[in-house]
Amino acid sequence: MVSRFDQQKTKHQLFHVSLSLATILICMTYMQYRRNWAHLGSFWDSLIVPIVFIGELLKVILARFFGRIEDGVLTVKQRQKKASYFTPRELFGGLTLQFLCTLLYAFICIILGAPVLANYEQTFVLSLLMTLLTVSPTVFLLGGGGALQVCFCEKPDFITKCEDTALHLFKYNALGGILGAWAGSVVAPLDWGRDWQAYPIPNVIGALLGSALGNIYACTHVLYACGRVYMSKKRA
Repeated sequence: MVSRFDQQKTKHQLFHVSLSLATILICMTYMQYRRNWAHLGSFWDSLIVPIVFIGELLKVILARFFGRIEDGVLTVKQRQKKASYFTPRELFGGLTLQFLCTLLYAFICIILGAPVLANYEQTFVLSLLMTLLTVSPTVFLLGGGGALQVCFCEKPDFITKCEDTALHLFKYNALGGILGAWAGSVVAPLDWGRDWQAYPIPNVIGALLGSALGNIYACTHVLYACGRVYMSKKRA
């Protein structure tokens, strides 16, 4: 028989994936509405970054909502350590970590062929989008110190099961975004003469579609597990 926690975990996973796919759908609808995709590389003239930011923030709020009961089972020491990860100093550390990751992504973009002495804004927008899809959700969820531990493959000892579920889903979101952005570079050098081949439009679209595919893959795992539970209960 499925425990109550397992049911809560499944609901959390499905709502999380639904939020991710809804965010990507809103981005694609916005792009279709604007039609001229040249604005995607503009920081002030594009809503892609704010939409993704709000979507990732909502997923963290969702994890907090499902984990509100589990916080009560933490020990006093674990609660104190968790609270210490959200002090003003740690929040500044989280912002610094995201800034450094944005610079790292910008460096990777240049290494992979982005213009060095031009298109600064476009490179910054793409790097910021990649940071939002990969690092920012963990920083929002665990703070700067907790995110740094996760980056070094070490989970904080105060993490709850719902937060662990969210981290697992963030992984698919991050991997899909990275692979999608890299795959988007394939169409850039092709001699098709299309407007959407201009940097960084293929990379932005690739990151969004890759993130969507990563979440769809995660959703298939959840539905498969639900199907197995349903069939086992039916046979019983």
